[in-house]
Amino acid sequence: MPFNRPLLKKLVLGSPTLLTLVCAATLSFDPAVAVAQDMQSQESVGWQADVDGMRHFSGLRCPDEVGAFFRTKVLASDGDRMAACIYTGNDGMSAVLRQHLAGTGQATATSFLENYKNAGFQRVTLSGPASEGISFKTRPWTASVLCETLWYFDGPKADYTLWMAYGLPSQEAEVGPALDAFVRLLNRQI
Repeated sequence: MPFNRPLLKKLVLGSPTLLTLVCAATLSFDPAVAVAQDMQSQESVGWQADVDGMRHFSGLRCPDEVGAFFRTKVLASDGDRMAACIYTGNDGMSAVLRQHLAGTGQATATSFLENYKNAGFQRVTLSGPASEGISFKTRPWTASVLCETLWYFDGPKADYTLWMAYGLPSQEAEVGPALDAFVRLLNRQI
């Protein structure tokens, strides 16, 4: 709501104490803080603290720790996607666990595949647990190649995707245990 200048002028001129309060409030307002607080509240809509983590009203539970990963953020529903949790692991490994409407997991995986191809990333075929997902090299110009893999899971009440970013070859051995930890978490969701 914009200030009513004539009213503000009348109030300020009428009271030195009010003038001090208005000036202090105006000087202490930081729009960047207000925007950050608004963004935080929008991201965490629908989440409640739960034993050992967070729980979304849709039923997604995100513990503070999953295997060697720590939850760093929760995301609210947006568009056709439901809630999500962002996790960070050793040496910059990242994971995002997202819940989707039942029956939409495969379409989400197809969109991932098409979007990454259209962005010019190189699709790679990996061995081990990563072979079960859709993988792309997304930073081939460094010594440690960044790889991003998406797995999707069909569930009776919701579908899920797990996106993971990791360095190859240094973190290849950590992908299997991480995937197993998230699969165990998903089995507890049902």
